[in-house]
Amino acid sequence: MVPLSLTHPAPSNPKFRAMAWTLLTLWLAAWLAGPTLASSVGLLLNPHGHAALHAHSHPFVDARSWWGVPNTLDVLSNLPLVLVGWVGLAMQRRRSLPMPTSGALSMFLVGLLLSGIGSAVYHWAPDSATLVVDRLGMAVAFAGVLGLAIAERVGQAPARLTLMVSLTLAIVSAVLPWTHGNVMPWTVVQFGGIALIGWAATRPTVDGALGIRFWVLIAAYALAKLLELGDEAVFRATGEWVSGHSLKHVAAACAALPILCGLRQGRLGDNAPVHPAAMG
Repeated sequence: MVPLSLTHPAPSNPKFRAMAWTLLTLWLAAWLAGPTLASSVGLLLNPHGHAALHAHSHPFVDARSWWGVPNTLDVLSNLPLVLVGWVGLAMQRRRSLPMPTSGALSMFLVGLLLSGIGSAVYHWAPDSATLVVDRLGMAVAFAGVLGLAIAERVGQAPARLTLMVSLTLAIVSAVLPWTHGNVMPWTVVQFGGIALIGWAATRPTVDGALGIRFWVLIAAYALAKLLELGDEAVFRATGEWVSGHSLKHVAAACAALPILCGLRQGRLGDNAPVHPAAMG
């Protein structure tokens, strides 16, 4: 349990508002000018939604298929995402939380489930349409974790608005690469959202927070991105046993662990479940 002396009420925060408006402005600029910027730097997406393909015509290095499952390890490595999402939802049912926190947490955990399923669908048959399915699950998870970070470190009211706006922008951003070939808004959602979570992680927790260690989440996310970028390098370094992209899915699932720990070990107090008999 975190001592009450380490918590603080949530004052009005002009820095949060400034960052939020900055990210919204960047997103709008990426939406309006993204295609022009992409073409100016020679970024052209193929039908898989990527800039480059391997010799076997897939965007990822490991195209091995076992047991009738195409791209087997890239498909099956999504199971940890589904598992942590399911476990988290089961744990959440045993806690009574303020509505914005509860809504953000549910959205994040459901997003993990959808991400695991969507990513498996995409890796089974990678193309621009299934990539949208993959990214829509990620969009739900991104919005949920961003709302949760604001609820924990800024306050419940800002978290409610953050959740609604970020979910809308993330869903639109997930679809734009398919409909308009514009990946720039998705880039802003990913890295701008992580920057906002990083800022929130530097702030003290507000009263009633779960005390989630967001720096652990950010570190796991950073590791996942490095593994994604090093897809082929990891594959060669492991003697073609496992690729960086397969390990990326496992690292992404690990990003949820500090949230599950917060659910299990977070302070109770006002968040403790109320037995029905106590209400009669």
